[in-house]
This record gives sequence, C-alpha cells and structure tokens, in this order.
Amino acid sequence: MNAAVLGLLAAIAIATGSGITREMVQRLPPRQLIGPLYACNALILVPFVPFSHWEWSETVVVLLCTSALVVSLQALSVFELFTHGSASATTTAQATSPIAAAIGSAILVPATFDWVEIAVASSVIVGVLGSLTGSFPNLQKGRTLFTAGVASVTTGMTTVLARQLADEGVGLVQTYTIRTAFAAVLFVLFIPPTDLPRREIPMIVARSSFITLGWCLSILGVQRGSPTVIQTMMATTPMWLIGWESIHQDRLPSTRSILAASLVVAGILVTLVW
Repeated sequence: MNAAVLGLLAAIAIATGSGITREMVQRLPPRQLIGPLYACNALILVPFVPFSHWEWSETVVVLLCTSALVVSLQALSVFELFTHGSASATTTAQATSPIAAAIGSAILVPATFDWVEIAVASSVIVGVLGSLTGSFPNLQKGRTLFTAGVASVTTGMTTVLARQLADEGVGLVQTYTIRTAFAAVLFVLFIPPTDLPRREIPMIVARSSFITLGWCLSILGVQRGSPTVIQTMMATTPMWLIGWESIHQDRLPSTRSILAASLVVAGILVTLVW
C-alpha cells in the first residue's frame, strides 16, 4: 500500500483515538492516564513479538531510548493541551509537525528529503491551521505556545526516528513495543495511576486500539516512504476531528473551514500522485 495512503489512514485512526482521549481527560486525572495508556498500547502488539524480527546494536538501543523519551515529552505536552481544549484544537498543535519531520529528515535521513514535499507540507499546515482559527482561544499565551511547539516537534521527530530505526533493520513490532513500554514504565514510576478506577479499563483498551493502529500504520508508511509525506498526511488529523465534532454538535463548518479543507485536500492529492 502507498505510504501516503497509510499516513492518511493513520490520521483517521488517531483522530478517533484522540476523540476518546479528550472524553477521558475530562473525567480523569490526565497525567495519571498516560502510563496505563502506553502500557496498553504496548500490550496490544505483544502477541506478535514471537513472530517478529528483532535487531540489536548500539545504534538501535540509542534510537529506541531516544524514541521513548521523545514520545514521553509528546504525551506530556499533548495531554496538557487536551486538558484545556477540544480534541481538534489539541491536534492543531501537531499540525505543524511536517516541518519538524522535514527538518529532521534533511539532517538525519537526507536521502528522503524532497523540496516538493516541503511545499505540500506547508500548504497542508496552512489549511489545517486556517480551519481551526478560534478553536484554541489560549493559543497566544506563552505556555500554550511553548507546549504546542513541543507537541509539534516531538510528533515530527517520532516519525523521523521510526525511519532511522527502519534503516537499521528494526521492524514495526520492536519499534513500537519498546518505545511505548519504556515510556509506560517511566510514567507509572513517576506519575503512578493511583486515582484511576478499574471500570475505565474497557475505555483505555478501546482508545489504545485506535492509537496503536494509527501509529503502526505510520511506522509502516515511514518504512516505505518519506517521513515528511507521512507526517503531512497525519497533520490532517484535526480535519477529521472537525468533521466529527460538526456532526456530533449538529452544525455546519464555517466557510473558512471549507476553504481550508479544500487546500488540505489539494495538498493530499499532490502527495498521493507525486
């Protein structure tokens, strides 16, 4: 399957998981959720461990540890935004991640760098951010801007690191289970989930299933193509959430949203055929 298509499917899966996450954050201690969610993410792929190829070297260990730390920072920033905004507004912060992915690719994986991809990524970013104007009223505040920046950079770098691991011969199961299990241990140790009731387990499993599907599709995509392309497709996540929120709240999107969505669609089409 085409890498861009995998990235688009990943965006839809993560949008679904993000909607569930927002609902959970409204009822439960946000930071205490992160450890159990990461643990569940890792456990979903455990049955595939015996059937997967595992590659080990000093470089692989460094990349996996770095990936775990990056996704930990990503979780902290994203969950803080979830606490103060809607699901679509929160994923706005990650809409600029293609630029981070492009810069990271140029430095760390130069063979995948393409100026056309940068241009397409920029158009998608403008479209996504344009569609969400006013969705995040606190976006101008210093802390929110800083948190949004961290979310954007860590999201892009997660994809670039996945490509580096793929270049080292590391498979999907190893990449995902190690980084999420490592992050889960860190959060459970430092932010123990002492106030989470067991009745939330089904919701945690449902949410983790969609998020895991999305990230696995993104890893498969980055193994087959450019990190910038994958991150560009995944930057459309807020658009899917806007559509869902419009249906859920029984209201039509604004003209600005429709025009912005058209720009995003154009960027996606160029990526798919390029």
